Amino acid sequence: MRRPSVLIAAGTAAFLVFLVAFLPASLLLRFLPPGVSLEQVSGTVWWGRAESVAVNVKSAGGFRNVGAVRWHNRPWRLPLLDVDYAVELRPAGGLVELDVTVGRGGTVTLGSVTGNFPLQAVDGLFAPAGWKGTVELDVERLTLVSGFPRSAAGVMRVQDLTAPGTRGVNIGGFELTLGEGAVGSDVITGRLRDLGGGAMQVRGTLELKPDRSYLLSGEVAPGPEATAAISRTLSFLGPPDSLGRRPFAIEGTL
Repeated sequence: MRRPSVLIAAGTAAFLVFLVAFLPASLLLRFLPPGVSLEQVSGTVWWGRAESVAVNVKSAGGFRNVGAVRWHNRPWRLPLLDVDYAVELRPAGGLVELDVTVGRGGTVTLGSVTGNFPLQAVDGLFAPAGWKGTVELDVERLTLVSGFPRSAAGVMRVQDLTAPGTRGVNIGGFELTLGEGAVGSDVITGRLRDLGGGAMQVRGTLELKPDRSYLLSGEVAPGPEATAAISRTLSFLGPPDSLGRRPFAIEGTL
């Protein structure tokens, strides 16, 4: 690269850094996806925070607060016209840290997503109302196009899962490993398993297709902590095999 080109690139990068450093954080409100809002925003586009992130949950009839958020910009991708942030989300009783990159064309990549939070913090948003447990995240990468996942790799766990109506019975812990499947496919795949010691033993697979349809299928059997009510519920899936396992399939559209 010739010297004038180097100077132009350096000058462009410096200008972009200067621009991001002093723009007010409220400017970010213009770029939020539909159904997401920030309240009590302070700081700058470079380094700022919002006391509340609210997501519109149609099933709940309005916006749900999912916690406070902090961010700071990492400027080294600005010359590529990519926006790169380190983000800290604090749902009630939890903490999630992640990297967010917005590329040209609007593709959003979430990387190094780690943390944990009570399932109740996203009650009615990512889980049916009334469920309890602790969510643990260790996701390497999640790519979103038009707000919908297109690729994923990592692990999601739920510990001490308790459903409404079970009178406090611990159904167990479960782990979903994403990214296991056919290479080059547009389908997001995963493997589901129980973590042992609960009321259900589960082995299954997940498929999430670009048309937003999903299929979760596998086998389930009563665990060592299963109550008579849980055993009766599982009996509706049909007769078990010689190991007490019954097949199941859950499908739908997001």
